[in-house]
Amino acid sequence: MILSVSIVAGILALTLAITWVAARRNTSASSHYVAEGQVGPVGNGLAIAGDYVSAASFLGISGAIALTGFNGFYLASAVPLAYLLVLLVIAEPLRNLGRFTLADAVAARFRGRGLRGWLAVTTIVISAMYMVIQFVGAGLLVQALLGVEFSAAVLVLGVLMVVYTTFGGMLATTWVQVLKTGLLLGGTATVLLLVLAEYGPDPLGVVRGLPASAVVAEPLGLIGTADTISQQLALALGVMGLPHVMVRFLTVRDAPAARRSGLVALWVFSAFYLVLPFLGYGALRAVGAPGIEAAHEKGNLAAVQLAEALGGEVLRAAVVGVALATILAVLAGVAIATSGAFAHDLYTHVVKRGAVSSRGQLRAARLSLVGIALVAMLLALAAKHFNLAFLANVAFAVAASTNMPVLVLSIYWRGFNRTGASWALAGGLVVSLGLVALSPNVLGPTGLVTGVAPLFPLTIPALVSVPAAFLLAVAGSWWGRDRGDEHATAFDEIERAALVGSER
Repeated sequence: MILSVSIVAGILALTLAITWVAARRNTSASSHYVAEGQVGPVGNGLAIAGDYVSAASFLGISGAIALTGFNGFYLASAVPLAYLLVLLVIAEPLRNLGRFTLADAVAARFRGRGLRGWLAVTTIVISAMYMVIQFVGAGLLVQALLGVEFSAAVLVLGVLMVVYTTFGGMLATTWVQVLKTGLLLGGTATVLLLVLAEYGPDPLGVVRGLPASAVVAEPLGLIGTADTISQQLALALGVMGLPHVMVRFLTVRDAPAARRSGLVALWVFSAFYLVLPFLGYGALRAVGAPGIEAAHEKGNLAAVQLAEALGGEVLRAAVVGVALATILAVLAGVAIATSGAFAHDLYTHVVKRGAVSSRGQLRAARLSLVGIALVAMLLALAAKHFNLAFLANVAFAVAASTNMPVLVLSIYWRGFNRTGASWALAGGLVVSLGLVALSPNVLGPTGLVTGVAPLFPLTIPALVSVPAAFLLAVAGSWWGRDRGDEHATAFDEIERAALVGSER
C-alpha cells in the first residue's frame, strides 16, 4: 500500500510542479485559453492525442472488449477516420478564423450575441459530459487502489483540476498532457510486452483458449447493427465538434502547424488503439470475466487488474498513477474549454457586450472553474455505474449534432445564415439529448428507470440527430433568408480567410 501511494503521489507531484512553472506565464486571457498560440506542433499533437489516450479509451474500451468481445472495439474503430476528417475539413480553417473558442470562429462570419450564446451552451453541455467521464474513471481508480470512498476521491480530484487550470492555464494543461501521453504509452507498452510474454510472442497467442464469442463479433441484429452504425457516425463526426479538442488547434502559431499537430496525434492514438484488444483479451485470460465484473460491472478496471495479475503491485500502482495523470490532464483541457465558453463567450460577449479587459476576463475564467468543477462532480456521482466508453460516445453524438454542422457549414456553405446556425444548434441539442433520455440508457430493464419501456431503440442517437441537425440548418437558412437574415461578413472574404489565412 505504501509503495502504491508513493508512486501515485510522485506522479501527481510532478504534474503540480509543471503547473507551478507554467503559472508564472499564465497572466492574460490569451495565455489562459490558448497559451498565446506558442505551442509547437509536435507537443500539441501529443497533447491532442492525450485527449483520446484517456480514461474512456484505456479503461472503458479495454473493459468492453474483455466483457463483450470484439464488439467492444467498435467503440474506438472510427477515431482514426475522425481525425482524417479533422485534418481535411476543419483544422486549418479553424486555426485561421478562431481566437480563443469555437464561437470565435463562427462569429467571424455571423455577428450577434444570440448565436454565440447558443454555441457557449452546447460547449458547456458537451464539456460537462466529458468531464463526468474523467471524474468517474478517476474516482474508480482511487477507490480501487486506496479504498477511499468514490465521492471523496471525486472531490479531491476536482480540487486538483481547479488548481491545474486556475494557475497553470492552457500551457500547464498542454505540458501535463504531453507528460501523461508519454507515461501512458510507456505503461501500455509494458503491459503489452507482459501479455505477449505470458501468452506467446505472436499476436494471436492471447486469444487462444478463449471461447469463440469472445474473439469473433457476434451478429448484432437489426437494432444492434443500426446502433453500431450510429455509434461510428458519432465518433467519425463528433471530433469536429468537441470543444476541448478543437480549441487545441488555436494553441499553435499558424495553419500548417495545426495540420502537423493533427498528423502527430493521428499516428500516436492509432498505434495506441491497436493495442487495446490485447489488453482486453489479456485481462479476460488473466482475471476472467467474473473477476472483472466483480471489480466493476462494466469492466472499467480490467486494465488495472491485468497489470496487477502480470506485473504485481508495482505495475498496478504505476498504471493507476499514470491513468490518474491521464484523467487529470484531460479534465484540465475540458475545463479550459468550458471556462472559455463561460467567461469569453457568455460573460464577455453576451452579458458585457465585449466591454471587459483581458485581466477581467481572466478573473472571470478562473472563478467559473470552481462552478464547473462542482457541477461535474455532482453529475459524476450519479454516473458511477455507466461504462466510460459509452458515456464518451454520447458526448460525441451531441457534438456531432450541434457544433460540428455549424462549424462546417459556416466555412463551406455560402447560403448558410444566422437563423440556420441557431436552429441547428438548438434543435440538434434538443433532439440528441431527448433521444438519449428516451433510449435504453435511461428507460427499460438496463436503464435508470426500469419500469418504463424505451421509446427510442438506439443507445447512441447520432443516426437520427446528425441528419436532423443538418436539415434544421437548411430549413433555418431558408426561413431566415426570406426574412432578410444575411451574414454580416461577405462569404468570399470568410472563405479566403479560412482556407488561405488572408487578413479579414
